[in-house]
Amino acid sequence: MDQKIILIIGQDRIRKTKISTILQQCELADFEYIHFSSINKAKAAISECPPCLVLVHVKRKKEVIDFSGYMQENHARVPIILIMTTDRSTTQTLMEKGAHHLMYLEHVNQVSLMHVVLAAIEQKRVENELRSRDAILQAVNYAAEVFLSRLDWESRINDVLARLGSATGSDRVYIYKNEIHQEVGLVSKLQAEWTTTGVQPLKGFSEASGNEYRASGFQRWLEVLKRGEMIFGNVLDLPPEEQPHLLKMDVRSLAVVPIFTDQLWWGFIGYDQCCQDKNWSSIEVDALKTAAKILGAAIARQDAETRLTHLATHDYLTNLPNRMLLEDRFVLAVARAERSGKKFGIIAIDLDKFKLVNDAHGHPFGDKVLVEVAWRLSEAVRSSDTCARVGGDEFTVLAEGINNKKDLRRVMEKLTQSMKPEISIDEKQVFLTASMGAGIYPNHGTQMEQLMKAADIALYQVKDVYSGSKIFIDEQISWLKE
Repeated sequence: MDQKIILIIGQDRIRKTKISTILQQCELADFEYIHFSSINKAKAAISECPPCLVLVHVKRKKEVIDFSGYMQENHARVPIILIMTTDRSTTQTLMEKGAHHLMYLEHVNQVSLMHVVLAAIEQKRVENELRSRDAILQAVNYAAEVFLSRLDWESRINDVLARLGSATGSDRVYIYKNEIHQEVGLVSKLQAEWTTTGVQPLKGFSEASGNEYRASGFQRWLEVLKRGEMIFGNVLDLPPEEQPHLLKMDVRSLAVVPIFTDQLWWGFIGYDQCCQDKNWSSIEVDALKTAAKILGAAIARQDAETRLTHLATHDYLTNLPNRMLLEDRFVLAVARAERSGKKFGIIAIDLDKFKLVNDAHGHPFGDKVLVEVAWRLSEAVRSSDTCARVGGDEFTVLAEGINNKKDLRRVMEKLTQSMKPEISIDEKQVFLTASMGAGIYPNHGTQMEQLMKAADIALYQVKDVYSGSKIFIDEQISWLKE
């Protein structure tokens, strides 16, 4: 909104003096005055570029009432001053229709007009700031409710950002999350965005999908946001090295607010104005900061719940799925097998003579060996399979999409091959092997306990008794006969 334009509609004359002349004498030299005798032409001008104030001097009451209603519905942020005759019968109707200040013709002079104009602009500015703040906070409360009540908040993020965009008068709203890359350091990755009609999304710009703060010339952003401070204003007022990147994405003004979770800088939420400049008021800035704090708290809680869920479903040492998650995967595997007509296997894996590792080198070293074994086994299976730790040195693999024992044998052979290279930890070398047994769904059972028992029986049929100082036994594979 251009804060220097006052639109005069209707007659630009009171008695023998022009309204624009009176305004020019009111020490309002910074303002520009545009006169439209036609209300329809004035509407078109207001839609194209809303002024800071509209002054209406039209004698036909119906036209004044209709115009006031139009402004209230379409341009409620623009203050209106009506210059009326002594007939006060329509005053209440006009006030209800959105007129903010009424002046009676006989009271208009240089002093009174100046006071009313300045008061109307200031009053509307405060009203707009408060309205904007309340709208932002309402949008943020909705966002917090979504984040706090739904673990799958990504499915609602577009609605959340749309509300924030509408509340802030932004054309584009987006969330970036910080990530550490070993080669380039801290980068920001686009997580979600919303754009209004006609504005190109950031994901359409290759430069905006991920930003290396140093490489993209935004080192200042890194320092400012990390301190918990905002970056906002018109793009042309930013440092020259930052402008090309933003102008290429059609940004005219913006506000970028850091998001912190548990005192850690998580990322930021940004608001872009692409169609016109925006001057952020202090009230709006405070509301945006509050928005970021609420979002940060919601994300932190969600992350905590995600971590707790992960801890409940994964082994604390190896980070493999535990028995609880394996049971869930089993239920899903059964459903997929029923739909596809294929089978799946349960493979029981037991490390041979692992107790000797703990006895010789201690349990801390043994834990490191288990972590290495877990990594090797998980790398050996397909992405559709599940490798879980179900005991001290016992692992279980759920291998889906198999047709027969031959398919399952290939999976087991890859698992045994993964155990062949020596394990080198803390300048110590250990040779480990594993015995394996398998059960096939539905040949050896339809329940998880049945298949686990079948795989264990097969495993212990091939488990050799070995004594000696060196841990090395030829890999053995067994399964129940169909």
